[in-house]
Amino acid sequence: MSAADFLRGKFLFIASLMLTAGFAAFLLRMLNEGIYFTLLLPCVFLVGGFLSLLPEYLEKRAYYRGLRETMARLEEKRFLAEIIRRPHFREGEILYDVLKSINKSCNDELGKYSLSSLEYREYIELWVHEIKTPIAGAKLICENSQNRAVLTELDRIEFFVEQALFYSRSSNVERDYLIKEMALAELVRGALRGGARYLIAHKIKASAEDLDYAVFTDGKWLTFILRQLLDNAVKYGGSEVRFWGRQNAQSVSLFLGDNGIGIPERELSRVFDKGFTGENGRRFGRATGLGLYLCKKLCLKLGLGITLSSRPGEGTVAEIVFPKSDTPGAGS
Repeated sequence: MSAADFLRGKFLFIASLMLTAGFAAFLLRMLNEGIYFTLLLPCVFLVGGFLSLLPEYLEKRAYYRGLRETMARLEEKRFLAEIIRRPHFREGEILYDVLKSINKSCNDELGKYSLSSLEYREYIELWVHEIKTPIAGAKLICENSQNRAVLTELDRIEFFVEQALFYSRSSNVERDYLIKEMALAELVRGALRGGARYLIAHKIKASAEDLDYAVFTDGKWLTFILRQLLDNAVKYGGSEVRFWGRQNAQSVSLFLGDNGIGIPERELSRVFDKGFTGENGRRFGRATGLGLYLCKKLCLKLGLGITLSSRPGEGTVAEIVFPKSDTPGAGS
């Protein structure tokens, strides 16, 4: 709070103070008092009035300056009312009480929302585990009857069920992951095995090379990310997919390239946005805008980088970056 701001708030007080001083000077002059006394008394009156404001100004300036600094430092602004001290001037006390009341109301609503969100997430997880049982039974029946087409569709259903599970857990990855050293080749094989029937049904040629590196990650979560990228490669016209690795100065990169229809350059900056389907998504009519968004979200939670590069008509390359500080590469 600047002195000018404070004085503007005291406009009526200052105006009445000056009018009173002027009126006193007028009365003294009318009583034929000397000019010295006529001017001195109102000036003393004005100085005393302004000095009476000084302690209030200093107190308010210190309080509001501390409030601003605390607000600037806080990452979670909603905790402001829990941190600031109660002031000793009346309007500050009113402001403090209002903030505390708002904070309590917000925390109550946040608690209700968190409980509702937790209950919904638990329901989704329970539903996923329950639905897997009939899917597994149906797959067993189809394997016995050698019905490859239905098996492929059941694999797709299972993949989308897994997507729902990973989405429900994506905000709390840290509660459900285990970081350990894994070979890139092992991770790629796991993703290819999981989507094997889908790749075969669409006559996709898959290859892998230069994967002799070790990284630290969670195998389950990363396998899901790779399967999502494979799904996109097949969905958008790819007939070939290729995995390869590369050792960088400060990281290890895993690449997945396809020869599909590619992504327009103007859309590359938005492909990880939630709900974004783009020109190709509308053209094919099968995009939800959640797959790449979920990949990005999971990579961020795992401390990984992910980028896409593409040329329309030539294909797309996805790169997942494992920081070297956490990845003592086997091939380095």
